[in-house]
Amino acid sequence: MSGVTGRAMVNFGAGFPWEMREYPVPDPEPGAIVAKITMASICGTDVHLYQGDFGGRPPAKQKPSIMGHEFVGRVHKLGAGVSTDTTGRPLAEGDRVVWSPSMLCGRCPACLKGVLPCPNRKAHSGTTSDEWPHFKGAFAEYYYLSPGQWVYKVPDNVPDAAAVYVDCAAGTVAYALSKVCFPMGSWGVIQGAGGLGLCAAPVMKDLGARVIMVDKVAERLAIATSFGADHTIDSTEYPTPESRIARVKELTGGRGAEVVMEVVAAAPEVVPEGIQMLDVGGTYLTVGLVGPYKVELSMMPFIDRGIRLIGSASFDASTMAQVLDLMARTMDRYPWASLISHTFPLEDAEKAIQEAIAGRVVRAALVME
Repeated sequence: MSGVTGRAMVNFGAGFPWEMREYPVPDPEPGAIVAKITMASICGTDVHLYQGDFGGRPPAKQKPSIMGHEFVGRVHKLGAGVSTDTTGRPLAEGDRVVWSPSMLCGRCPACLKGVLPCPNRKAHSGTTSDEWPHFKGAFAEYYYLSPGQWVYKVPDNVPDAAAVYVDCAAGTVAYALSKVCFPMGSWGVIQGAGGLGLCAAPVMKDLGARVIMVDKVAERLAIATSFGADHTIDSTEYPTPESRIARVKELTGGRGAEVVMEVVAAAPEVVPEGIQMLDVGGTYLTVGLVGPYKVELSMMPFIDRGIRLIGSASFDASTMAQVLDLMARTMDRYPWASLISHTFPLEDAEKAIQEAIAGRVVRAALVME
């Protein structure tokens, strides 16, 4: 052990109070990296886990674990044999980095076909913090990157408040959008102007699309314009699905959009509405409805209008590098760092999640230094 200790905010399952614990910071094994986290943001998945949306609330305390999977930090120690990041760029102690919170097995049928998510991926959530290497979640001062975990050096002009959501929000929407095509003159509709939706707008623009953003929060729609949305639709001004569909058709010259993407947290009713916003042969992307949601759909749009429905989760190694490149190229065009609207110290991690649940933040983050 290095003799250094680090704090971590641990949880015991939905419904149980969190507590701060201190653990010894391990030395990295060959091929591993120990990072010192500087910022960790609150993702929608963290909110779902906190509320017990995945499998309910356990009847008894679970083993302690560290939540969170969106982070940025600096290399604290490099294990033997590590001299570059995943893209081959030189890596040294003190360099700012982002990394993937999970690993692919590389052997299952999904991995061999290049399809995500890998059913055998090793995620931080399955590790108890009381066991070595202790630090496998974002809500802590350190993180242990196992050998083979993707890691990327952060460009100098990309601040922590932008880089922090590369390894979930931005990476997830960029990977989803890589599955569709935007011919010249295309339109894309984004349902939801939260963190995922705001990240999606610059990606759509970079792919050549004109962007329409739909949300009910005026403040978020104002931000959406600065992130590249060509038009916004305020659901309070267009209060019915029919009026919002008609507005999309009006903006797109009567034909509809080539791609509609939902990035909402708990509004499954947007799906049939979004499908009606599509042009013939369009694609509906579902990304945000993580949870036990059910949607009733007519099959006719898929059959007689050639509509495609694609679900997407996670991202691959190349996507993280592409998102960092996009941010570096467009820092003067889009206010990437402004998505982090509120920051909290590590000890206020629960408060940060509760603020996110209440909708009082665009995106909250914990700052460790």
